Amino acid sequence: MPDTKDTFDSISQKYDLINDIISLKTHTIWKKKFIKLFEPKGKLLDVATGTGDIAIMIKENYPHTQVFALDPSKKMLEIANNRKKGSSINFIEGCCEEIPFPDSTFDFVTITFGLRNTKSVATSLDEIKRVLKNDGKLVLMEFSKSDNLIIKVFYKFYLNIFIPFIGLLFGKFAEYKYLASSIESFYTPKEMNKILNSKRLNVIKNIKYNFGLVSVYISNNSKS
Repeated sequence: MPDTKDTFDSISQKYDLINDIISLKTHTIWKKKFIKLFEPKGKLLDVATGTGDIAIMIKENYPHTQVFALDPSKKMLEIANNRKKGSSINFIEGCCEEIPFPDSTFDFVTITFGLRNTKSVATSLDEIKRVLKNDGKLVLMEFSKSDNLIIKVFYKFYLNIFIPFIGLLFGKFAEYKYLASSIESFYTPKEMNKILNSKRLNVIKNIKYNFGLVSVYISNNSKS
């Protein structure tokens, strides 16, 4: 696994453009749906925030929420800070495996399409659990695998051929080959539910988009 900080620093300037191309902008539809699934109050941490789109959307829709956003890539955060347009979002450089906040700080933690790129999913979830308050909510969106055979065949072509090809056009073949492989090797929804529940991040709701290729997990943190 390559160093994800270096990977995302490398692709930061073209990251949003390439996301628009490879998803045909459907990622913006998923994200708009995502932020309507919950009503954050108090303090929220967006982990693996990237260029900050989710954090900014949350702050725009829920202005009374204190929004903090964490990412290991300095260059991605520079873009995020330039996009926030005077918003009071606190963008912080740091990784999910060592979240730089005290225990029980946040009422909500969000992470979209970033958990699979952490060095350790287990450690990342332990850290998310640590900084969440008791009964705080983790709202996670990640790529997943469809049970539909036709979709599976199409998706294999999309991941192994189309995404790396688009990366190649932008001179980032290795980076997008890695990102595609990280999607293909990630957990199924059933496996992800089991992992979350084992951490006592108890899954209270599952939502699927695009024939099950994208899954949302809403979990309640139980510290007792």
